[in-house]
Amino acid sequence: MKIFGILDPFFHALSDGKIIRLTVAWVLRILAVIMALIGLFGFIAIIALSFRANNSAADVAGDLATNTAGAISATIIIGSILLALFVLAWGYLTAGILAFRARSVKELGDSHFTVLPVLSLLLRLNGELAFVTYSLLGVGGCLFIWITNASPFPQLGVLGDTLPFAGHGGAGFLGGLEMAFFFLLIAFSLIIFFYALAEYIAVQVEIAMNTRGSRKS
Repeated sequence: MKIFGILDPFFHALSDGKIIRLTVAWVLRILAVIMALIGLFGFIAIIALSFRANNSAADVAGDLATNTAGAISATIIIGSILLALFVLAWGYLTAGILAFRARSVKELGDSHFTVLPVLSLLLRLNGELAFVTYSLLGVGGCLFIWITNASPFPQLGVLGDTLPFAGHGGAGFLGGLEMAFFFLLIAFSLIIFFYALAEYIAVQVEIAMNTRGSRKS
């Protein structure tokens, strides 16, 4: 069946993991670009929402004193700009993590185990993304609450409804601390969980390789 001999390099690359590693690396690079764009568009969207909310606040405070209305408008704009900067930072950090893990996957050496080392890195990636996301949400949301005395999540639509603790946070100084505490707790818990899974897989692979080497000896 020499007619199929031209496919041998492809199957060798597939069996030793080169194609899998290269595919995963490119997918992570594409996701890095997408996340960077999401952060940028999220920044623009929040700024736009802040001006819309500012106009609504000005209408509600139309019968109040001019100084009070101006203070409300300034508070909304400052808080929204702060939140938008955190969203932009999230896009930048997320894209950086994805690009770093893409390089890590591509640089993996040949091994008898082709998928498990990649899976271990992807689990670490999930933990790092969760840590960055929830940490920024906690700190950014806390500062937003302190500045505006209001929760930022109603302005995020469906995303704000699906995030844990988003609908139960209070306002004021204690509300900001509560939000920061819960989201930072989630961030540390998730990164520890995913890193533990990744290390467990790495240990199992190492044990299997040592056992294989002992048998050959």
